[in-house]
Amino acid sequence: MALKPFPSAPKVVEPVKEADRGEVQTASNDAVAAPPANYRRYGAYAAIALAALFAIWKGVGWWTTGRFEVTTDNAYIRADITTVSSKIQGYVETVAVKDNQAVKAGDLLVVLEGADYAARLSEAKAALSQAEALAAQARAEVASKRSLEASALAEIAAQRDRLAETRATVQSVQANEKLATDDLTRYTELAGKGHYPAARLETAQAESDAAGAEANRAAAAVTTQKSQLHVAEAGLARARQDIIAAEAAVAGADAQVEAARARVTAAQLEAGRTEMRAPISGVVANRVVSEGQLLSPGQQALSIVPVDQAYVIANFKETQVEKMRPGQKVALHVDAYPDLRVEGIVDSLAPASGAQFSLIPQDTATGNFTKIVQRVPVRVAISKAALDTGLMRPGLSVEAVVTVKPAKS
Repeated sequence: MALKPFPSAPKVVEPVKEADRGEVQTASNDAVAAPPANYRRYGAYAAIALAALFAIWKGVGWWTTGRFEVTTDNAYIRADITTVSSKIQGYVETVAVKDNQAVKAGDLLVVLEGADYAARLSEAKAALSQAEALAAQARAEVASKRSLEASALAEIAAQRDRLAETRATVQSVQANEKLATDDLTRYTELAGKGHYPAARLETAQAESDAAGAEANRAAAAVTTQKSQLHVAEAGLARARQDIIAAEAAVAGADAQVEAARARVTAAQLEAGRTEMRAPISGVVANRVVSEGQLLSPGQQALSIVPVDQAYVIANFKETQVEKMRPGQKVALHVDAYPDLRVEGIVDSLAPASGAQFSLIPQDTATGNFTKIVQRVPVRVAISKAALDTGLMRPGLSVEAVVTVKPAKS
């Protein structure tokens, strides 16, 4: 006997509630609002295309410029800061500048009390006047000695003339004596023969004796004139020795004058150093001096920062400087001013790595060796436009990007 299927239970249709009716309606609307699968596919294709274009753009940029750029963030702005110190000792009378004040070369910075140095200057000037007076006196003495020399020369010339005259007189007298002697001899012979009166012989004898006496007197006069000539020559020698001594005194007096002038110059320098002036143009910083303070020679008073002459020291790895040359363009990104565009050029490369100038240079010949990439300091000149902004303050961190692309030939 065949079995009949068991009759299923009748379905009970429950009335639809209002809340359920709203859910059904929302589901229907979502089903209608859902985008087709094709729209999602097109969006994915567009995103992939944009990513590809971006990658191509970046690749082209790297090929044309990026591969020629050398970058380091180990870079800082520097400036040749000048420390102003006192050259003399003194109390500070006036401080004419404030911190962060711009000054020009030659501007007054600090004034020290200068009464002591003014007194020293006056004393040095008085000593100079005295030395100049002594030098003038020594020169006058030389002139006097030269006058005595001239007088001695004139006296010698006169004595020589008188000596010559006396010698001529001697010759004349000697001739007269010879004549008188010859006459006496002849008259004596004639008188012996009876041809000349004997009474006349006494007269001839007297004349002969007088001529002899005159010759002796003339000879004595020559001796006297020679003695006077020797005295005059000795006076000339003494006058010349006195001139040499007087000229030596003049040289000593001139040396004293030069020494006194040097002391005056030194006193003037010290008096001028009571005013401390700016050696360069820049901005006052690190002012540690105040009025009434005692400054000693070499003691720092303040510093001047030449912000308009700042530069960048970029420490590149030794593997980055192979193609780096002076004159190459550099893009500088200052951390303090992220929106400021700063340009520069490579000025020079250091002759040695930074480790060579450290306090204790490394010695790889001792101990265990660990290779460390060295850094080479590169000086970068900042463009004038960036320096004119006054924002290039020493010590700021910088990222430097050097373009080492070779120039087209």
